[in-house]
Amino acid sequence: MADSSSDSLGHSSSSSDTESSTTNYGHVEDEPAHFLYRDGALSWGSSKLLDENIICVTSQPDSSTAHTIFSLAPVEEGSKIPFELRTTRTTLLPQEFLERHLFKGLPAYLRPGNEIHVLISTLSGTGLAPGFFDDILHPVLLAIGLADFQYTVLRTKDTESVIEFARATLLPAANDGKKQTVLMLSGDGGMVDTVNGLLEDEKRSETYKRPTLALLPLGTGNALFHSLHKPTVGGVPSIYIQGLRTLLHGTPKPLPIFQATFSPGARLITNEAQTTSPLKNNTLYGAVVASYGLHATLVADSDTTEYRKHGDKRFGLVAKDLLFPEDGAKPHAYHAEVSFLKDGHKEVVNREEHGYVLSTLVSNLEKLFTISPHSKPFDRSLRVVHFGALGGEDTMNVMKAAYDNGKHVGADNVGYENVETLRIDFKEPGESWKWRRCCIDGLIVGVEEGGWMEVSLLGSGEEAVDVVADAP
Repeated sequence: MADSSSDSLGHSSSSSDTESSTTNYGHVEDEPAHFLYRDGALSWGSSKLLDENIICVTSQPDSSTAHTIFSLAPVEEGSKIPFELRTTRTTLLPQEFLERHLFKGLPAYLRPGNEIHVLISTLSGTGLAPGFFDDILHPVLLAIGLADFQYTVLRTKDTESVIEFARATLLPAANDGKKQTVLMLSGDGGMVDTVNGLLEDEKRSETYKRPTLALLPLGTGNALFHSLHKPTVGGVPSIYIQGLRTLLHGTPKPLPIFQATFSPGARLITNEAQTTSPLKNNTLYGAVVASYGLHATLVADSDTTEYRKHGDKRFGLVAKDLLFPEDGAKPHAYHAEVSFLKDGHKEVVNREEHGYVLSTLVSNLEKLFTISPHSKPFDRSLRVVHFGALGGEDTMNVMKAAYDNGKHVGADNVGYENVETLRIDFKEPGESWKWRRCCIDGLIVGVEEGGWMEVSLLGSGEEAVDVVADAP
């Protein structure tokens, strides 16, 4: 449970063992005299609130006209803490404004009868999750009527915390048919660890009830979140506001899952490549991406404490070294046989050297990096983007086109397929698996010489979790 102490607003605030974040939560603007709501902006006197910065509006007790507006204040570009909560107490708000922002009641997945958990991934991204809970999410939950005793809080201690939580807590309750909701303050890694913890032992009962996950994007790329949240018309809210709004108003839907199966000698690589371990049933599960080549090498080489300090810029820093080696050599050419199963027939890619092979269930790997423009939320289509061993400049041009609304898939040197199964048979020689690493939603797998990887979509009804998404 959250340890609490009372602040000046009468809300309880969780204690934190991390450095406190800059916040304006204690600041209250009382009773603005006259409001004007026009063109997505609420103004009064010299003050103004934009729609894009508003989380929600709550009703004050015992009053039909008094409300509190919860918003995130814009912060300067490059600020260490990119969020600041503000509350504004008001009366007589314009009806049009209330219709747009008034919180009307807890969604079904947050009501009594659900076992509710808040999972705070302390290692995700640049370490913002603890501060986001303490300074933003906790007061918002109190404001909408979710008291501390109604949920439990888990702050991760290490890279095993999430998967152990899924195995020990979520799976037994799900098998008993209990309703569970997890507010997940993490990146894609939290999702993949949860899915693998639920699926790895294949012990789901006939009464299995899929846990509901609400994503609050505090990782590096946040691929799944960005793929489920397309830019809105007009002012574009921050990912934090988008996440909170979806939590308050969204609809849970089954999340499509793929299965990546490996040859018996494959190993999961962790702890900055210092630790390797066998895979249970030689299998991992994912919801975002299974890749080989440049993408997998990029993710693996940048997954260090030092690089993570740079957020999503870490990928660009490592990409420069991979695409433009200091010795002037060409980027590495990855040797493998790549094949697809399409309409029940096997198709082999007509090349022996590869630069990039990526299968995905989502459209975006970052907010603006549209790797698979034809992918739609929950559409259950496994698509593959692939190209050969290109030079550094040509590879950069493909990547730049991906940042331009996914225009790379129309290029002559890029393949883009809708497949049933992707299979990679590795031809790279040598004991080292430096060039035989695969990425499964951020997890890195090293494959032995002569080994293979096969990726396919799980059937409808085999999904492990529901994910809260914007209502249709």
